[in-house]
Amino acid sequence: MGAFKEPHGGELKQLYLDEDAAEQAKKDAADYPTWDLTARQLCDIELILNGAFSPLEGFLGKADYDGVVDNMRLANGILWPMPITLDVSEEFAGTIKEGGKVTLRDAEGDVIALLTVSDIWTPDKAKEAREVFGSEDEAHPAVHYLNNIAGPVY
Repeated sequence: MGAFKEPHGGELKQLYLDEDAAEQAKKDAADYPTWDLTARQLCDIELILNGAFSPLEGFLGKADYDGVVDNMRLANGILWPMPITLDVSEEFAGTIKEGGKVTLRDAEGDVIALLTVSDIWTPDKAKEAREVFGSEDEAHPAVHYLNNIAGPVY
């Protein structure tokens, strides 16, 4: 047996670009709407990109989100207990479309990733709180965050 265990989902998903592709992506980024990541979103995208959230290859789309909320499983059946979503404002959601690209930037304005939008939806946050956190009580810090800080559109 090797020193490393098999990654969750069977394949490590490291999504970093090589140097040339990264330079091209930075140039392309100017052509797309920009979302400034929150600190929490930045942590999530870093974990997606470096493979720590394998088998995820991006933020959850609607089918994966529904599977996680309802059954703690991605659409392909792999166990995944927590929705990893990109929450945005209604205003920003109105500027993008499914299949389009979005530039994700950190607080300093550096390009972190280019995202292809798979789905845009307004989640049932009460259901998400109940199913994922077992509570709708805002005394629970994750429920408070979901209802008062997270954006209304995924």
